[in-house]
Amino acid sequence: MEAKLPNFLLVGTAKSGTTSLYHYLKQHPEVYMSEMKEPRFFASSIFKKLNHNDPRYEIVLKSAAFTLEDYIKLFENVRKERAIGEATVIYLYFYKIAIHEIKKYLGDVKIIIILRNPIDRAFSAYTYLLRDRFETLSFEKCLETEKERIRANWSPTYFLKDLGFYYKQVKAYIENFSQVRIYLYDDLKKYSLDLIKNVYEFLEVDHSFVPDMSIKYNTSSIPRIRILQELLFEYKPLKKTLRTLFLNAVGKEKTEKLINYFKDKNSKKINMEPKTRRYLVELYRDDILMLQSLIKRDLSDWLK
Repeated sequence: MEAKLPNFLLVGTAKSGTTSLYHYLKQHPEVYMSEMKEPRFFASSIFKKLNHNDPRYEIVLKSAAFTLEDYIKLFENVRKERAIGEATVIYLYFYKIAIHEIKKYLGDVKIIIILRNPIDRAFSAYTYLLRDRFETLSFEKCLETEKERIRANWSPTYFLKDLGFYYKQVKAYIENFSQVRIYLYDDLKKYSLDLIKNVYEFLEVDHSFVPDMSIKYNTSSIPRIRILQELLFEYKPLKKTLRTLFLNAVGKEKTEKLINYFKDKNSKKINMEPKTRRYLVELYRDDILMLQSLIKRDLSDWLK
């Protein structure tokens, strides 16, 4: 039997609502999304060189498909679904490597990109790292040490500034694929249903389908009660026991919803220093203006 591989990819960017979009796509009966959200296959050469001292080293390696055989296995349960995809969000950033590999194995697939204000995206990525105890430095110190981490081959989650220079990344995908759909995170927040219906239409599946959009996925905040976070999500014996109980009782999809619900309820927001925001606005200004012309969207709010 011929292997079934993706005919579309959600390529980025990180901390821009891609986890929510992945779940909304996964719910559609005509869409097959790989159980492993981010196989990283088309950028696997990068992750094979990942620094052992990276705090996320083990997590990244456990959730990656490094061989074609492993990648094909992710889609072996495809049946009659019309749209087949995965959502590795660093394909956008590593476009120089990923585009070549995508075209080699998949050809001219449909590409979905969702972009977020790069300043907010950077801070969201930082609070995610802080929440899950993968970071101990201040946001400002992280920005200072970023170049060292890039040189040391840390995972791109730590590339807080660098991931946000979207212009060249997006331009490369537009130039290499004939069907590229670009969305903004702000649209996903304000017009969630309209956006997902547009995505369904792009994928040529029934766009009258309405997914369950009641759960916020992968929100970036820090715990209100750290001990509760540790017990439910970090203390491995209890986490494993509770997860097994829920999986047996309600299944994987509802278990994930419950986890996200409790994380959301036990979270609080932190704010960026105003002077840091001003610095980042100037850092990204030229790139934002070029991107604005490229995608023909008003991005002036990103410069405030």
